Amino acid sequence: MGARFDHLVVAVEDLGEAAERWRVAGIPTERGGAHPVGTENVLVRGPAPAYVELIAAGSEESNPWLDRIRSARGPISWAVAVDDLDEACTALEAAGFEPAQPVPGSRRTPDGELLEWRVCDVGPGPYDGSLPFLIEWTTPMAPGPADGPVLEWISLVPPDPDRVADLLLALGFTGDRHFPRRAFRARDGVSITLLPLGEPEHADEATWTFFETDDELQPASIVLSTPHDTSAMLVLDQVEVTTRPDRRRFAATVLIPAVDAAFSRLRGDLGDWPDPRPDGRPAATEEYSRVTDPERYRLLGARADAWIEVLTTRGTASAEVVDPDGVDWVGNIHGRFNRVTVLRGRAGTQPVSVGWAPSQSAEEAFLQVGVGQPAEVLESQPDCGCDACDTGSADLLETVDSAFILALDGGVYVVREGERVVRRTLDGCSSSGVSDAERWLDEAAAGRRTEGVVAGEPWLS
Repeated sequence: MGARFDHLVVAVEDLGEAAERWRVAGIPTERGGAHPVGTENVLVRGPAPAYVELIAAGSEESNPWLDRIRSARGPISWAVAVDDLDEACTALEAAGFEPAQPVPGSRRTPDGELLEWRVCDVGPGPYDGSLPFLIEWTTPMAPGPADGPVLEWISLVPPDPDRVADLLLALGFTGDRHFPRRAFRARDGVSITLLPLGEPEHADEATWTFFETDDELQPASIVLSTPHDTSAMLVLDQVEVTTRPDRRRFAATVLIPAVDAAFSRLRGDLGDWPDPRPDGRPAATEEYSRVTDPERYRLLGARADAWIEVLTTRGTASAEVVDPDGVDWVGNIHGRFNRVTVLRGRAGTQPVSVGWAPSQSAEEAFLQVGVGQPAEVLESQPDCGCDACDTGSADLLETVDSAFILALDGGVYVVREGERVVRRTLDGCSSSGVSDAERWLDEAAAGRRTEGVVAGEPWLS
């Protein structure tokens, strides 16, 4: 059915003042346009489809939509996008809901472009505060600014969270194993949490979940990722907004479109595959000794080849295919490699080694990326190749991208002292036997720690 979170609707009195509030907080907005019913909006969005809509009355007329906007402030509704609105309505009717008949909608942008959609209320009226409405885009928006905020997570406090959970499950959302009627995680979209969470199922298993503990909860809380280095938490128009940096702050992310283009050609007939456990359930015992399709992991090697092609084509790196036994690796090593390529950049950068290793039944099933001489391992995927460790192609390909982005970023990569080691990651660091890992990295960056440090200049300016 292709259902996913689309946008949060926030009613404001004055669009200009609201846009300025968000801008001063470091969150850019853009004019969305005007609806035929008389409302106008400003959008908080970036390159991903989901967004926050700040909406106000732009007409003195009276109709259900204008009257609802005039009488409210703050978050008043939210939308679920579906690929087939008629199919979605049928699914909701089967689940005991009474969706209204779909009606057409549109908005004229400031540039004169007409965006069109079909929309369906599930609650009793426009912008219902208890249930989301459905939207099927027929002429969708183009992506927003590349450096704009990306909505990653939303937390809502509906009057009847179980009823909302019924709706999401009927539309095909996957509930978390521990909170199947409260947490709906999306790897490539917006995750949704319905509060209160309640008691977890399978509480004896290890899990990590963000708990809201404040009695004075905002009606909506969101997490926006941005390409900036700083994080913040604030309240804007009754929305608790948390911003956090994402990988766009690294210079090498500018290469992703070119890598995508090369990858689409180099992958051939290698296909994607879904996360086998999207609800977070633990792997079954037999999955640890089962490898369903080792050949599919060659997809990761094709992604690495795409990175190498882009870096060499644009002159950022030279690539040399070397004797696999001629490269020393430090860290988690996948046996003997049957192919190794070493990338070298401008003066001051550390070489990047990329190795492909076979499994018992597939050539080049494992991929490893390291930096320095010897090569400190930044990433090694798949973890072991068994079905239990499989997280789906999207997640594994993202780890490959992260390894190259980090390798090209420069700075301190690794600090090692005997058996103790700290490795920097895109989101912080990982360590073994070190309780103050961040301090180790800070000391190495400041030059106060020099032994066992692997550091280099950035490859891209």
